Amino acid sequence: MKALPSDFINRISKVYGDAGESWLNQLPELRKSVLDRWSLTGGDPLYPLTYNYLENAEDRNGTAVILKLGVPSPELTTEILALQQYSGKGAVRIIQGDPEQGALLLERVYPGTNLLGIENDEIATRTACQVMQRIWIEAPDGGFFPNMADWCRGFNRYGKQYPGDSGPLPKNLIHRGEALAQELLQNQNTSLLLHGDLHHMNILLGEGGSWIAIDPKGVIGEPSFEVGPLLTNPTSDLITYPNLEQVLSRRLDILTETLALDRFRMAAWSFTRAVLSAVWVVEDQGDNWVYWTTIAECMRVLIPK
Repeated sequence: MKALPSDFINRISKVYGDAGESWLNQLPELRKSVLDRWSLTGGDPLYPLTYNYLENAEDRNGTAVILKLGVPSPELTTEILALQQYSGKGAVRIIQGDPEQGALLLERVYPGTNLLGIENDEIATRTACQVMQRIWIEAPDGGFFPNMADWCRGFNRYGKQYPGDSGPLPKNLIHRGEALAQELLQNQNTSLLLHGDLHHMNILLGEGGSWIAIDPKGVIGEPSFEVGPLLTNPTSDLITYPNLEQVLSRRLDILTETLALDRFRMAAWSFTRAVLSAVWVVEDQGDNWVYWTTIAECMRVLIPK
């Protein structure tokens, strides 16, 4: 097994603490065990590595597949369950899944370029809408997936960690985000199984020109909750756009037209999710929360009074 990048090691250690360091130490043995159990021939890692280890591999028939290994967690479990629910319709097909070991075996998507490859923003946005409509399905029974209210508890955790507005995030954003979340949750409409993190880099081009979703979080909620990542998380340099408000407003226009959803709820949820993303960065001891607060400030302007 090739040496792991230092930024990947540091990220896993920071986010998962002792459990992450233990997982990193066991990763070579875990990888070999899973390769043997699923009759795979290992290949090269898929860089860059972020929160999971990814590797090109081949099955016993010589078919190219992707091996994904991560720190066992509820989030990785719901990813496995969501992909099983999708059954390859609009999303990458899962071949094997082992929540206890945090292991997934996935089909290889060819050519695999992501939605950032479409330079025309309108076409990219409409393409993402089509993927959303393909993967949205009725919420399954069983209570396996978190819902929107579960995710919004991040505001409560932040308040407990930083009482009296003592935290690093702008208090006006925290207060507005939490109030909007409560308002939206009180009168939510249809509940579906959503991807939860459907941005440009989680939509890949597959064979025949079809676009495929990858890396679902799996969350139960209304469709308007889904659009935030598409609006706010396509590229790291989004906040440098000189006409950012116009770009986001135009995307909202396209989403409203294509998905036939309420513009206010999409804008409000997108703002709320941007603030939540800043909260999660702080929880993970990250330092790039300014990106999310900048996006949130811009999204707040687009929320109708």
